[in-house]
Amino acid sequence: MASIVQHLIPESQTPETLVTATEDMPIQDALERMTEYDFSQLPVVDKEFRLKGLITSDSILQAVSYFKSTLDKIKVSHATLNAKACRPDDDLSELLNGLRDASAIPIVDKTRKLLAIVTNYDTAEYYRQRAEDIMLAEDIETTLRDYIESAYRNDSGDIDDDALRKAIEGITSSGKDLKNKFTKALCDYLSRSKSIPPQPKNQLIDDVFIQHLHKIEIKAFEDLTLSDFIQLFKNLWQKKYSTAFNNLGWDAIYKLLDEVRQTRNAIAHFREVTPTQRKQLKFCASLLERHRPIQDVHIPNSTVVEIAPAEPVTIIETDSGKQPVANPETNFVPTDEELGPDESRYASLALWLQGQVETEVNKCVLTFEKVENIIEDKLPPSARQHRSWWANTTVGHTQSQQWLEAGWRVSNVNISEERVVFSRINDRQSAYINFFNQLLPKLEAVQSFSVTSAMNAQGRHWFTVVLISEKVKEPICISFSFARRSRFRVELYIETGDRDTNKRLFDKLYSQKAEIEADLGEPLQWERLDSKRASRIALYHEEISITQSPEELIPLQEWAVEMTSHFYRAISQRFQDANRAVMTAS
Repeated sequence: MASIVQHLIPESQTPETLVTATEDMPIQDALERMTEYDFSQLPVVDKEFRLKGLITSDSILQAVSYFKSTLDKIKVSHATLNAKACRPDDDLSELLNGLRDASAIPIVDKTRKLLAIVTNYDTAEYYRQRAEDIMLAEDIETTLRDYIESAYRNDSGDIDDDALRKAIEGITSSGKDLKNKFTKALCDYLSRSKSIPPQPKNQLIDDVFIQHLHKIEIKAFEDLTLSDFIQLFKNLWQKKYSTAFNNLGWDAIYKLLDEVRQTRNAIAHFREVTPTQRKQLKFCASLLERHRPIQDVHIPNSTVVEIAPAEPVTIIETDSGKQPVANPETNFVPTDEELGPDESRYASLALWLQGQVETEVNKCVLTFEKVENIIEDKLPPSARQHRSWWANTTVGHTQSQQWLEAGWRVSNVNISEERVVFSRINDRQSAYINFFNQLLPKLEAVQSFSVTSAMNAQGRHWFTVVLISEKVKEPICISFSFARRSRFRVELYIETGDRDTNKRLFDKLYSQKAEIEADLGEPLQWERLDSKRASRIALYHEEISITQSPEELIPLQEWAVEMTSHFYRAISQRFQDANRAVMTAS
């Protein structure tokens, strides 16, 4: 951030280029100058170019109105306003405070000679440029991350975490010199000791050194600095990327990246960025983007996912009529949600990604246009200009918070071709499998009903079971789902395959809302989902995520078992009665 006013003065502006008015000038002449240059104000100066005040379009109108006169009879001095001025070395806050009450602030020297004029537009342009500097620096860092991650992907497209960790250890492990000195000292001691063998075991040395002198902590990939990324890139250069850059020497690329690193540090510490540094940032970002290896952006056609229609739902005949039952072959997917008016425009992208349930598809290739179709809105210009807009970060990026929460990450972006590749987060899939595999036996242990798994979870964020009890013979499907905005729900997902039937069933149950919630002892969320085919009645647990540790998720499983028992008791018979009534009426 700039610290003095001088930094906000446009480079093209000098005293000689300023458009001004004098006090004895006819107001008509001043107005013509304002119209010609599309200015809403002019500084008023005397013969020595000392500031006398400002004339504005408003002050001219006021003068004409108050004098009840015509423009040809009014001079500039008659409409001049006092102006708060700043000096070039004033603190920036002085100028910003002045701009709260005026659209322009004159800049003067110690004799009040006019040097420049700074407007609200100039201030906005200054900070726009600084924001672009930040995004360019982030583009470079994010693109380097892409190069590094690409180098450590295996044939299936997943990152080889062990290999990447070793590479990070190679550049970030500190204390190597200390360890060498420790080893030499220990060997010297052992060689002087007649009772101890002179050759120590290397593993024991490592263990003792780490325990007593230096605990080596390996940084996580997301915690690396730009300097770290440059070092990793250096280690990959000759083997992986030199050819892609037409055999450009590492010394040349390193000098560029190191200067970019210094510029990035200047930005991070709110220091000024020179025009030369700014051009260098743009050059480096463009260079890295243009020389991406072709294989980095190639995705097999089999992984390209298009929006598919909903799968059919199996309907079985029971004593009470037709009943939807989920099973692995029918892809019963209780994922429909309606978005609230205050939700992010990218929430619909998260829902779309969340709905890609085919387990064999781990990547989705979308054009920017397809993303816009999904969100039913335009992407901001920065999404087409800056790789950093697509960065997988939960800090300050509303868009990435949405897809990360849905269990997906951006694995590649091609700005020039306007294409983005989303990949499943594999750790998330394993966590879902573990959670629901642990939940099922706990549900089966409940004595009041029998439980049958409706399908194999297979890494999905939801799981469905079929419940039957001695009192309620007809089966009822209960689903469990990790929902957006860090929530988990136990739900009755009403989906018979027919929209009108679903809504009538929901309405029948909603008419008994007070009785059901009284039996349950908890308020329910009644989601008719008017824009969807299905409907939902659910219990929500707030502030919980599959990304929490297995130990932290155990209480959630216990809550789900307890609530399922209460929920089933309160709603099962009423659902069967409502189902029978609706089917009879139809």
